[in-house]
Amino acid sequence: MPAAPPSGKVRPAFIVQAGLIGSAVAIYLIVLGAAGLRHQDLDAYLAAARDIWHGAPLYAAFLHHPFPDPTLRPAFIYPPAFALLIAPLGLLPDALAGVIWLLICQTSLIAALALVLRWRKPTSWAMTALVVATFTFYPLWIDVAQGQANLPIVLLVTIGVVGIVQGRPRFGAALGVAAALKLTPIILLVWLLLDRRFRAVGWMVGAFAAVGGVGALFRFHDTIAFIGQVLPALAPGTAFYANQSLSSILTRVSVENPYTQPWIDIPWAFVLPAAAGILLIGLWFWRTHRQPALTRCAAFIPLIPLLSSVTWPHHLVVLLPVIWLSAIALAQREWPVIPTVTLASLLFAFSVLSRYPAGPAYGQAGYRDAQTQDPIVFVASNALFFGTLMLFLFAPWLLRSR
Repeated sequence: MPAAPPSGKVRPAFIVQAGLIGSAVAIYLIVLGAAGLRHQDLDAYLAAARDIWHGAPLYAAFLHHPFPDPTLRPAFIYPPAFALLIAPLGLLPDALAGVIWLLICQTSLIAALALVLRWRKPTSWAMTALVVATFTFYPLWIDVAQGQANLPIVLLVTIGVVGIVQGRPRFGAALGVAAALKLTPIILLVWLLLDRRFRAVGWMVGAFAAVGGVGALFRFHDTIAFIGQVLPALAPGTAFYANQSLSSILTRVSVENPYTQPWIDIPWAFVLPAAAGILLIGLWFWRTHRQPALTRCAAFIPLIPLLSSVTWPHHLVVLLPVIWLSAIALAQREWPVIPTVTLASLLFAFSVLSRYPAGPAYGQAGYRDAQTQDPIVFVASNALFFGTLMLFLFAPWLLRSR
């Protein structure tokens, strides 16, 4: 007998998936619209781009800014190579430059996500989870609102990681370019060295030197100022509330500072971040040394924001590839309950708990003391740090293939 014709009915699962994806995209479009085209960080980039054309020093605004805390100065703080890269935007009106920058950043995000999707080929539910988690990720919203440069860095890191894990060491060059434009990805060099990927190390170091060399060739005095003045000013970090790095948490609770009341004043507290960083790297090596290359690499990525001296909330978009790969791994294991709930809880910490207005508002009486003396405020104010730390600790478990 002839087969029955297809009914043409739409599967309920497809309707649910489309609804979730559509809702997440709609919310993100609202965020993009609310952010507009003028942003403090983009203004600093455009000022540096125009300094390139005018022959003005790149770091004058930073070095002569009245803020005593260097990390809070709204000025250009990236290597000269980054200013050279965006110099064409300095020739355009601010509005047009804002549109182009928005397109560059969002294209970078979509390209990074598409690269992972093409490589890992997730199920429809996994792809739905990836899209929803991405477009509702609060650090991404902050990145958009501030016009930051993190999404092109995410694309470069994703390209490098995907290529290296697949046995193509030349893709280490992408990591080198990322580190030359914004220094924190240089931490990935530790992963390559401990994983004995020495050819990839060569490509990364070579690309870093080449891009940095171009910056030094065209802006030699700015390069000297960046290495000799800007980096030393930023390296100590800050205890300012929004800094979500490991060193900032330790500083807030163990050193007298202008922003919080520490639990204890430790004279030798400056060694704590280095010791804690070495401990975390050792923990990563011990837990993943028998794991597949993808697990080792993805589990290392959270160390980038943890070990950086300054990690503002928008820097945490670098965690998106870890979240994508974790969701795909869980889908391949048919969504085991406990790991799935764990990943969902981490996303809750990043996108909901971090926005909880616990305690006095900024500037009100008691705000400074509450940051370390009130347990609820301490957890809520540092939710992004705790979320990153938990993602680092759980990543080898979430990324298992079986």
